[in-house]
Amino acid sequence: MMHHPILVCGCPGSGTSLLAKMLRHSGVFLGADAGPINDRKFHESVSFRDANNRILSSTIDFPHSPKGVIQFRKHNERMSANLDTILRSIDAAAIQQRFWGAEDRDQPWGWKDPRNSATALVWKSHFPDLRILMLERQWRKSVATERANSLAGEWFRKQSCADIRHLYQNPVGIDRADIIYVDFDRLIASGDELNATLTALGLDHHRVENFQGFSAKVGLESPSQWVRANRA
Repeated sequence: MMHHPILVCGCPGSGTSLLAKMLRHSGVFLGADAGPINDRKFHESVSFRDANNRILSSTIDFPHSPKGVIQFRKHNERMSANLDTILRSIDAAAIQQRFWGAEDRDQPWGWKDPRNSATALVWKSHFPDLRILMLERQWRKSVATERANSLAGEWFRKQSCADIRHLYQNPVGIDRADIIYVDFDRLIASGDELNATLTALGLDHHRVENFQGFSAKVGLESPSQWVRANRA
């Protein structure tokens, strides 16, 4: 019996790649087409990402994560109004075939993409048992001074605003009670937040016992330094 799928969401540049990498190293399968497990960033299934691109192209002619509040709201309106048409345009079976490849389907699985925050309603309609994982990162003035390792990170630090971060963290058509929220600051501070997340997903046997060793494995070499920077 297949596990219920996990949808990893969050604002672009807020740390979703780190969360995805942590999940992969905890035993969650994120796609045969998600790139090497030890890549520094992304960890996105190409097949699901391409589907998200097609959805956003159909609503706002912008196959990327929305970067403006008006743009995001227009997408939400058009997606909600044309949901049945969008659902018919998605071949979920073909997407999953590419996603799994030759891998065993009897394992925890899901896919990560910041665009998921804009398309969660579509995926929840396709997969009623979908579990939605939302990374929340509190924006502070100190965040804007951090060195960004990607264009998305630069956007989050210097161009995002409270309204668009709210849109990303509250997908249209999804009840907040159906979302598992993950706090970024706690995620990098100790294993407690990751283990609480795994427990909420029903994956207690994937819990991390040695967070220091796990941090080095995923490239989080100095969690305390991250914490001090984000609390300044």
